[in-house]
Amino acid sequence: MTAADDAALLVELRDMWTTHDPPPPDLVPTMIAVVAAADLDAEWEMLVLVRDSADEPAARVRGLGTSRILYFTAAEGWSLDAELDEGQVRGQLLDFDGDLATVEVEVETTDGQSWTTGLDEVGFFALAAEPTGSIRFTVRHRRKAISSRWVEL
Repeated sequence: MTAADDAALLVELRDMWTTHDPPPPDLVPTMIAVVAAADLDAEWEMLVLVRDSADEPAARVRGLGTSRILYFTAAEGWSLDAELDEGQVRGQLLDFDGDLATVEVEVETTDGQSWTTGLDEVGFFALAAEPTGSIRFTVRHRRKAISSRWVEL
């Protein structure tokens, strides 16, 4: 079967379903209500990677330019900047409305290594760590933990 045959078959199937068994008119609002009722808040409480310096063209500056910069946002409106460079993971928690002294940042790898630190009075953190492979960041505040997806280094 060729790609053209596959496409023709999909067109026929779509026509069959829309003609003989169309979706109910209230399907979209019903599905929105079901998802809202399923308490999926934890899924939305992830740190979302919105910027990765590895995806950008290299800057034309003097020096080695070995650092990797990651920028995450959270649903609550705060963000986490992180820089990985030569055995250091440094960063800052920005626009956080809680007590920064009670916040911990953890960096972990898929092979089981992890490093945890607190924040200073303006939200900065620094870890002596050289993670390899895939990493993720977790921000803990009181009994709540919000993690990023795994990022390949």
